[in-house]
Amino acid sequence: MISDNFKVSIVMNCYNGEKYLDDSLKSIFSQTYENWELIFWDNLSKDKSREILTSFDEKRIKYFRSSKFLNLYDARNQAIEKSDGKYICFLDTDDFWEKNKLEKQIEFLRANNKYKIVYSNYYTLNENK
Repeated sequence: MISDNFKVSIVMNCYNGEKYLDDSLKSIFSQTYENWELIFWDNLSKDKSREILTSFDEKRIKYFRSSKFLNLYDARNQAIEKSDGKYICFLDTDDFWEKNKLEKQIEFLRANNKYKIVYSNYYTLNENK
């Protein structure tokens, strides 16, 4: 495992995201790269999203509730303002990561310091597969 001295700020914007939120959060908590913070921006959810989030006893979670509903662009920018990581990444409430996603991307960025952004392939899942 690489040295994890660079904090990653994971920005998760949520508006009524309870359906897949538990799986999404578990994919963060199972990361092999452990120096991260979760900036959870609650965009006035009316479902059980906050209860799902707070069911995890995790000190790296930073919860913020918007004072008004924001479009995704503005909500992400508000959440970024609350972050203090060297790197920022986004995870939506209906997505999840492979357990070594952060580790692989940090390794790439540190080995190739001329790059400022990295992205990866994705898989599409549905109710049938």
